Amino acid sequence: MSDAILTRHLLSHGLDLVSDSHKYRKVVALRPLNKGSVVITSRPLCNPIIFPTHRAQHCETCFRTKGSDSGSGTSTITETGGGLELERCSVCKKRYYCDRDCFTIAWKGWHKWICPDKDMEDLDYEMLKMVVISIERLRSGAFKESKQSVTATAAAEAASHGTGEQESLALTEYVFSTLMGHEAISDPAEITKYKDTATKIREQLIVAKFPFKSENSRGEPPSVAELMRYLCRFHCNNFSIHDSQLFTMAEGTFPVGALFNHSCRPNAIVMYEGQTQVVRTLEDIAIGQEVCTSYVDNGVQRGERRQLLRGKYYFDCLCPRCGDEESSKRGEKTGFRILDDLIEGGQDGQDGNRVDGEWLTKQFETIILPGARSLQVPGPSLQPPTMITRSSFTSYLIHSLVPLIQTGVPEQEYTERLFEIYSALRTTPHCTPKPFTTTVMTNATSFFNTSVEHGSWALASKIGTFILALYLMVYPRHHPLVGLHCFTLAKCLWNDMEGGMTSVRLSHEILTLSRNILTVSHGRTGQNGSLVKEVEAFMRTVETELGS
Repeated sequence: MSDAILTRHLLSHGLDLVSDSHKYRKVVALRPLNKGSVVITSRPLCNPIIFPTHRAQHCETCFRTKGSDSGSGTSTITETGGGLELERCSVCKKRYYCDRDCFTIAWKGWHKWICPDKDMEDLDYEMLKMVVISIERLRSGAFKESKQSVTATAAAEAASHGTGEQESLALTEYVFSTLMGHEAISDPAEITKYKDTATKIREQLIVAKFPFKSENSRGEPPSVAELMRYLCRFHCNNFSIHDSQLFTMAEGTFPVGALFNHSCRPNAIVMYEGQTQVVRTLEDIAIGQEVCTSYVDNGVQRGERRQLLRGKYYFDCLCPRCGDEESSKRGEKTGFRILDDLIEGGQDGQDGNRVDGEWLTKQFETIILPGARSLQVPGPSLQPPTMITRSSFTSYLIHSLVPLIQTGVPEQEYTERLFEIYSALRTTPHCTPKPFTTTVMTNATSFFNTSVEHGSWALASKIGTFILALYLMVYPRHHPLVGLHCFTLAKCLWNDMEGGMTSVRLSHEILTLSRNILTVSHGRTGQNGSLVKEVEAFMRTVETELGS
């Protein structure tokens, strides 16, 4: 296996891996990529590790969810009126499976070697042991996938219109061997911990008489030094695996997916179909343009993002939103560089620190919900309000940006309008506390969830519309978090009896917005595509009430 094989694989997907003086290497497009298209899929190096709190909800082999239906076209052994039932391993009583096929694959592939191991509750230990077992089985030709995993991979490939080679097992292992581990600059205390973990696993595999039969191993497990390199690569390149609702439930190593660099303003998103990682475009990507995903939440402030990126990935982000520190010191900030100054600030509540339900209710009750028709067609740039309050901020952002998403204007036109808004927010007086900081967003989200739980639909609709304005200010317009929030907001509006048919009409418009965004981020096929169908089903319910 060589770079030439990797190059051929990427080329078949319209991609190339090129050198970069700052980033080491980057993935660029060799052909135009339309927004919402599948860039490439990536298979895990080893079976991903489901968090202990989520094990009872997912099949360890294929990741199917307890209670799901059989619409995926795969066989199940226990279906009840409540959907798919999972069966627990009778020995360790910690891992769950959806059918005998998945259990047999797991038992032969890895589970019989981890089932009696009491140290498997440690994530580093479990991942390293799984990586060692997986690599050896890949090399010896003993690796086997479940039918569900094969089906999920095929579905993801079909979503890319059948273009591109399927990723071979040998390629997965090779790409993993090329990933950066940053051993030389890692925390010495972490390196010591890795050494202890590696030593323990090597000894355990010898005692357990794990069969190292490949030509590479020569009957011996990898050295402690090699095991430490595995751990370093895992820590610098692992992914948190989430479902279609963005709830994180596992971690895994996806070597091909790890080739994509980070940006705090990404043009692609990482999604999952079972255990298959799917990289999808959020915007149109031109020939020669780098394809970037995001390693951290784009909704946190610059300092926190930089700390996370330095601590885990060992680099300073120079993306369009972050820039370099020298230009920041000189005050050269335009475009996305303005955003982090706007959202910084830790104050919220009465006197800047006292936040309670009564105070928050007064802040949000003044918000006037937009009319449905006003969100359908973009107009000329709106004049910013003379004073930025939560109410005026909401109206300004929603009326300025939502019509652009609904009509699918090019990214450049949308970005130019966004930059106009940033400049206006920077120069226009605002109330105290500043209404568009990350602290305000956190408190508003918590209060929104509380209002939903209590069935306070009128208040929840206003808070949810304010949060939508914040999300559009901070996140890419087709980010799945924006689409998911729109779906929840639309349900609040539909339940708002005080708003009458006006709220119902607005609910339909926000559902349209949700569908437009989620079609890009989730697609219309597979497990993720079912969410778009759920949105459309609710749209039909609303349309029936509207009589359309």
